[in-house]
Amino acid sequence: MNIISSIGVALRGLTGNKLRSGLTMLGIIIGVAAVIALVSVGQGAQAAVTQQFESLGSNLLTISPGVAFVRGGMSGGYVSGYVSAQSLTNEDVPAIAHLATLVEVVAPEYSTQAQVVYGNQNTQTSVLGVTPEYLAVRNWQVAQGRFIDQQDLQSLAKVCALGAAVAEDLFGRNYLDPVGRTIKINRQNYQVVGVMASKGQTGFMNQDDQVFIPLSTAQVKFGGAGNTSLGAINVQVSSAEMMDFAQAELTAILRARHGLAPGQSDDFTVGSQVEIVEMVEEMTGIFTILLGSIAAISLVVGGIGIMNIMLVSVTERTREIGIRKAVGAKRRDVLLQFLVEAMVLSGLGGVVGVLVGWGGAQLLSRLAGELLSTLVTSGSVVMALGVSVAIGLFFGIYPARRAARLNPIDALRYE
Repeated sequence: MNIISSIGVALRGLTGNKLRSGLTMLGIIIGVAAVIALVSVGQGAQAAVTQQFESLGSNLLTISPGVAFVRGGMSGGYVSGYVSAQSLTNEDVPAIAHLATLVEVVAPEYSTQAQVVYGNQNTQTSVLGVTPEYLAVRNWQVAQGRFIDQQDLQSLAKVCALGAAVAEDLFGRNYLDPVGRTIKINRQNYQVVGVMASKGQTGFMNQDDQVFIPLSTAQVKFGGAGNTSLGAINVQVSSAEMMDFAQAELTAILRARHGLAPGQSDDFTVGSQVEIVEMVEEMTGIFTILLGSIAAISLVVGGIGIMNIMLVSVTERTREIGIRKAVGAKRRDVLLQFLVEAMVLSGLGGVVGVLVGWGGAQLLSRLAGELLSTLVTSGSVVMALGVSVAIGLFFGIYPARRAARLNPIDALRYE
């Protein structure tokens, strides 16, 4: 008997006892559905986090100030140790722009927290002093009005562009056009010149909960006259393949500019967006495997159910097996028949489980809204189906071997 005939016989046997077949497949259905739904949660989280980090900017390197280790003695006025350092200044920006061969755009920033007020509405938010280049480097889009321009920088203008969340907090959910209105940032008047398009949440940070003002204005108003320190320097690299080289190049330029000796530690950090994305993907990957492993326990339980029912089936069909062997069926034919029946049971359960799991994933996504995104991939579907068939094969081996080893004479005498 070939495999196609065996499948036909198996299907006829399953339809002959629909209730028992359905209950047997139930364990596989629940297991596969749980695997699909829970893995989709992990994969959805991974895709969402990756997308959010990529929205921060393409080929992005961020240089942030650090601490410097200084050597000396009492005669030098200080002792050896780590000291805090405002190690990034305005002068670093043109140095990077002129000397770094792999850098396309440089966008410095100065950040602080401030109270923002309009009328009787107020919110505590991040205020970023930026340059016009920040728009391109960080992949921002303007929804209304305009962004900070070069003239604002030169004139120390008291203007601002609002993040979508700040605009909603100050002007209400259905605000029309805040452009041209005056708000207070730390009790000082600023004119709104633009509202940014929404970018949403990135990790624990809401990108829309920010206010952008000219860099020069932020340094003077929040840091004092003559302040040239920077909170960070954002750098857009020419291509993703050159990120590591650009990182090394920027490190060399800043070490030389800051006069750091070969033995001294960097007083800055060059962070790669790629490294953060890879770390997050690794963490969410472990989370996905954990969820899938927990759900896979149901598949094992379903497999045990299949083995139990197949053993019952062997007992019920002992005379049938004896008759088949008496008319010439070989041991491998009987073995194949019962293996195919077990695999058909688990395979059909796997198909139904995939459909139920996909529906459950869609339902979870709709009920949770923006809090939870799910993603059912072809890889997870193929994996779940393959595992379900493998479960049927594994747990069907013992009943099939037991049936194949029956003595035809004893089987014919079985009542």
